Amino acid sequence: MNRPETLYEQLADNIKTKIAKGEMKVGERLKSEREMAEQYGISRMTVRKSLKLLEEEGVLSAQRGRGTYIMKVPEVQRKVELGDTSLISLSMQIRQKGLKSSREILSFKKIDTSDQFRDFFPDSDKVYELIRLSLINDEPYAIQKTYIPCNLFKDAERFNFVDESLYDYMEEQGHRPYKLVSYLKIEKIPEEYVSLLKLPKQKNVFLFDYFGFDEDHVLTEYTISYHLPEYTSFKYVTRKVD
Repeated sequence: MNRPETLYEQLADNIKTKIAKGEMKVGERLKSEREMAEQYGISRMTVRKSLKLLEEEGVLSAQRGRGTYIMKVPEVQRKVELGDTSLISLSMQIRQKGLKSSREILSFKKIDTSDQFRDFFPDSDKVYELIRLSLINDEPYAIQKTYIPCNLFKDAERFNFVDESLYDYMEEQGHRPYKLVSYLKIEKIPEEYVSLLKLPKQKNVFLFDYFGFDEDHVLTEYTISYHLPEYTSFKYVTRKVD
């Protein structure tokens, strides 16, 4: 059985969570030990042990005569779990982990249904291509390239895909995915996305292919999603073959 966290460990975790969520910023000066003790209703000794722990982890730095400052964003322990059949948006999955989620639209256009997508959407001459950058705590996390058929979604241009969920739009149109099939690969990030994800060079990332089917078992979404492993975990189910 895991031992329960002490008060000073709980306070340290609380401070790290606030930094990870962006509520406390790198370079910010912390309140004094006395002020924190009063704020949390604990002793100054407990506060001191918490700050010492975070100093040892490199999260904080105590500067004589000036106070204690935040030096870095701590490693995020709560990772976004992918690879299951959750039919919620990536932004919702991020928020469920207590992290800040935001996104940017990199590209949105209507393109011809090329050979690559003809087998997926045989009844649609054109597809919408939506490319989005997802951020966690204002730092790049994932790039998603989503394709939906124009014969089912005729007026996607009017929808705000920055602030609104793609799945909300698809549900409004009567073709929200109700079944999701996903495949995981580990591949190099495409070179054109290296700078967008603030990487020094190409590196291995998690690549997920998503196929979303509506209630009539019609494929309504195909998404290629590149995720940085620092924020990502995944689960899978194995089956015994006789």
